[in-house]
Amino acid sequence: MGGLVIDIILMYLFKSAVRVFDFFKSSKWERTRASFKDWDVVDPAWGCPSVKLYYEFVSRKGLTKGWDEIPFYMRWHARTYAESLSRGLRPMIRVNPENPEETQFFELDQKAAARPERADRAALP
Repeated sequence: MGGLVIDIILMYLFKSAVRVFDFFKSSKWERTRASFKDWDVVDPAWGCPSVKLYYEFVSRKGLTKGWDEIPFYMRWHARTYAESLSRGLRPMIRVNPENPEETQFFELDQKAAARPERADRAALP
């Protein structure tokens, strides 16, 4: 982890702000399951560490490859996150319907996809 502490903080804030923008921009995109193929902990000489995720999914163009990058403030947090991943996981990703090669991965989508569907309360006795 090179560089000054201020560059890590500034890049983390910048990359996080971009991800918030992307989260809202992609909120209406299609959701689909993907397969993790690989991931890397990126530890640049300048800026914040991140985890780069590589995945494949089926789109109308056939098998499509995609990737996304998640910024972290500390390298150990990025490593811990990367160690929690498994190639057997089938994450939910967002796919731009007009350009299936543009994708986004968000942890919030994984939590929403894992929640069971709620039964209609009117049907309860």
